[in-house]
Amino acid sequence: MKRILLASVMALAAASAAIAPSQAETVVVKTDNHMHMMKKHCRTRVVTHWRHHHKVTETVKVCN
Repeated sequence: MKRILLASVMALAAASAAIAPSQAETVVVKTDNHMHMMKKHCRTRVVTHWRHHHKVTETVKVCN
């Protein structure tokens, strides 16, 4: 009887240890300093111009 009780307690402890990480919440850290967290917004732009009497088309990366 003691062994059955001990086995059931150990099984319950193992099951709760396996379930606990899946129920953990995600922690989000927010700061009030938004100016240092700004990312550059870049895009590609097609530029057409003349070079040595030939029309040249280039793609240029433009960032803010």
